[in-house]
Amino acid sequence: MGIKTLNIGKNQLENRDYSKNYSFPFRIGYEDISNYLGSTFKCHWHPELEFTYILSGSMIYQANNNQYLVKEGDGMFVNQNCLHSGTSCGNLNCEYFAITFLPILISGHKNSIFESKYITELVISERMLFAYFNASDNKSKHINSTLFELEKIHRKKVDGYELLVESKLFELLFYLYQDVYCKLPNKPLKQNKNIIQIKSGLDYIHTHYKGNISLEDISSSCNLSKSSCCRLFQKIVHETPFNYLLNYRIEKSIPYLLNNGMNITEVAALVGFSSSSYFTEIFHRLLGMTPSEYKKKYSSLNLH
Repeated sequence: MGIKTLNIGKNQLENRDYSKNYSFPFRIGYEDISNYLGSTFKCHWHPELEFTYILSGSMIYQANNNQYLVKEGDGMFVNQNCLHSGTSCGNLNCEYFAITFLPILISGHKNSIFESKYITELVISERMLFAYFNASDNKSKHINSTLFELEKIHRKKVDGYELLVESKLFELLFYLYQDVYCKLPNKPLKQNKNIIQIKSGLDYIHTHYKGNISLEDISSSCNLSKSSCCRLFQKIVHETPFNYLLNYRIEKSIPYLLNNGMNITEVAALVGFSSSSYFTEIFHRLLGMTPSEYKKKYSSLNLH
């Protein structure tokens, strides 16, 4: 059972400290889906571009309301602000690395051709919100091989490696532009209305989870009826709004359990549960152990 969770802030944006470093807003994260709570990283989005490369195993990767079974050698691209999530496939493991970077790293000075043509076209136009690169598809080989080369450069970190990293990012954007973007229909795809509504609901939950939230509150934040809200959550998030809220509260409770030395009653109240007994009941249902058992087992581990 994993204990890792995403650090999600307001507006459902994932908090990434490295992205605040404008001298080199770039990161490669090495991940194992089984390390995440429930072998799932939850729906989120962020202002960075992200490429993911599957090293071994497989998982179900969702971008907006599209699902892909990604396996060893496959790649994924999600544009900034694209809703995405991942979960284990049949309880199988999946190891991967994710490359994330801010567009400013390659846009150059204001009104440069890189900004006005390529970043505007690839990022801002919303014609390409995500892309899947199948290892068995010959058209994907340029992207996937470049991702692999970029990871190797970053891992070795020879003197001046940042220059090579940036050169490979330009190469990635070239293949993304030539092999994917230029072959799309001229009509902008844009994020559909349902995705925007679900983002509003998720944002509401993440902002108000400590309080007493009703289904009516969540559906109103989406500008939907209660039945439509439940239907869309099931379709896109794959659980009801209420179950998502409970899961999120449990996720938020774990750092307090492990790091702050607080008692169970204090933790329960802090994350929005009306009683410690209900908190314990939901915690046990989701994780297969009580909060006290979990704390005893994992308190010595570093969550970060």
